[in-house]
Amino acid sequence: MKKISVEQTIQIALEYYRLKQYKQVTQILQPLSQHIVQNDGIYLLMGNAYYCLGQYQQAIDAYLNGIQINANVAESYINLGNAYARLKSYDDAIGAYSKSDAINPDFLQPKLNLIYVYSAAQQTENAIKMCGQVLDNKCDSNSLEVALKSKCTRNNPSPNYLSLIDMYNKLHIDGDLNSTESAEEVYAGRSVIRWVDAIKKLITLTNSRTLLDYGSGKGLQYQSMPLEGKGLQDYWKIDDLYCYDPGYPPYRKFPQKQYDAVIATDVLEHCDQKDVKWVIEELFGLTRKVVFANIACFKSNRTLPDGQNAHCTVSPGVWWNRILRSVTPDYPSVKYCFLIEYFFLDVVGQGRIFQILSDFNDIEKYIKCNPLVCYTSDGKS
Repeated sequence: MKKISVEQTIQIALEYYRLKQYKQVTQILQPLSQHIVQNDGIYLLMGNAYYCLGQYQQAIDAYLNGIQINANVAESYINLGNAYARLKSYDDAIGAYSKSDAINPDFLQPKLNLIYVYSAAQQTENAIKMCGQVLDNKCDSNSLEVALKSKCTRNNPSPNYLSLIDMYNKLHIDGDLNSTESAEEVYAGRSVIRWVDAIKKLITLTNSRTLLDYGSGKGLQYQSMPLEGKGLQDYWKIDDLYCYDPGYPPYRKFPQKQYDAVIATDVLEHCDQKDVKWVIEELFGLTRKVVFANIACFKSNRTLPDGQNAHCTVSPGVWWNRILRSVTPDYPSVKYCFLIEYFFLDVVGQGRIFQILSDFNDIEKYIKCNPLVCYTSDGKS
């Protein structure tokens, strides 16, 4: 029988990798690694296959073996950092990303992922600095103090708040003139779709019967979203539902009472940083039991009529957590769950990864955030 060379074996493994048959890749390459073949590419490919299988410790071992052979491959350190991040070994991830950056400072991937990792590691200054460098230069060392010390209120909001309301009103009426979205499609309410089951869990945990959707858009999710043969309100088993959105005239009337649950999906990142604190205080003040929100830590695909990005406040989880900690002591009976959402780049592709800010015990048992969700939902948030 003709003996297959190392190069041919690698090519066969590559073909299986392209076909996403990752287990076969590891089975093909394992004998080569056991014979300690001095080829760092074998270990990089093996590590990537283990990573795609969700076997992150095996991926780490493979990447480290490759780095022992060749310590000058930035990709090996990036992927090593990704695997550490998946295991929540954040300090190790930071070290790996930093080494990749030293080898190739032009790589965006480790910088983008570092925003999440620094934040998850509670390295506030580093997270804010990296976010400002990569995503939004308004996120700097002063932005947190600006948000915390702002004296703005509902009765005295920032000038930008009023300007934003006018622009969202215009988008709702005229549609997005920068894209093909009609007025009916713009902010129709799709942002809640991904969080339907998470919200249902929180409603059940807190025995909530009434709900306020703060920043609901047009609220079409409550008219055309059947789940298990039910409308969304029935699916959540909510007796009383109220939609509020200051940028949409039909729902502009401010709620006149408290609700058991308040949700704000795709809302807070659209607020000026000077208005963030009072809006969060308002969310807590309007509920008796629970607040749920998701916040994007990335730029929007939508540009507002004045040319600014629709995501006015792009900041990492540690930034938002400081705001929350300044608000929550005044509402000790209110539970909360805030999901901070980041873009995360790895061998699988570009997706989203989440940081949970919550005072629920073992919240991850109830809120199942897919650690890598493809960017296919409402891209015009």
